[in-house]
Amino acid sequence: MATHDPAPADEAAAKAAAAELERLTKAFTKAEDNLEKARTPLHEAIVKHLRARSAPPGVLADHTPYDRNHVGRLGKAAGVPPLRGPNAAPAPEYDEATQAAALAELDKLTAAYRKAEGKVEDARGPLHEAIVRNYSARTLGPGVIAEHVPYDRNHVGRIVKAAGAPLIRG
Repeated sequence: MATHDPAPADEAAAKAAAAELERLTKAFTKAEDNLEKARTPLHEAIVKHLRARSAPPGVLADHTPYDRNHVGRLGKAAGVPPLRGPNAAPAPEYDEATQAAALAELDKLTAAYRKAEGKVEDARGPLHEAIVRNYSARTLGPGVIAEHVPYDRNHVGRIVKAAGAPLIRG
């Protein structure tokens, strides 16, 4: 049986494609790390204000990227006593100045979180475009692409399919 030896031009294109995917993956991973760095203080502030009863959970949720139920789950996971039910804490009285300061802090942290979230989306677009382009041009196969991106080969296939590129068989 004959073996397929790629032409030198094909090898150069494959190396360039792999380098591009690694560069884009590095930018995407850095953006995701920055998102996590923005998420952590936001969650900590939510729990801090739930514990201090700075404002009602629904009002806190209005100043975060989360709904009231998710804010409640964060508090429950941190051991904050609920406002209702058999284990409820005494009904709090909310101070307007304290509430305003808490909401200002959450607004600031939410803005940083949304900015980091936008950078993740900005980094994801070029990475997915490069995956689709290299797959469609047959520069690299899905298994090789998966070695250079943060996705497995099945997810690479889903990205390609979602982009409408024809799947490579064989």
